[in-house]
Amino acid sequence: MLGLAKRVRARILQASTSRSTAIRRCTRQPEDYWGHVNPIGIRSCYDEGKRVAETLMMDYFRQHKVDIRIAAFSTPTGRTWPSTTGG
Repeated sequence: MLGLAKRVRARILQASTSRSTAIRRCTRQPEDYWGHVNPIGIRSCYDEGKRVAETLMMDYFRQHKVDIRIAAFSTPTGRTWPSTTGG
């Protein structure tokens, strides 16, 4: 997708939830909080996949000036969101 965005000069968005991907060390997550991720845990494929996707996005921005956006939603809640997930 990044190669396509580069070729056609399109904007590309990487969206994810920060709360679902990391163990929170603080109640309110400040903008500069980097998170705490277990690289060998049961959810590590999601955590590390998210990190590599964001790294590739930033690399394409730095090297090829692709117009990227990264959105990390910190509190995913809603009518259908299970209350047992901590959201």
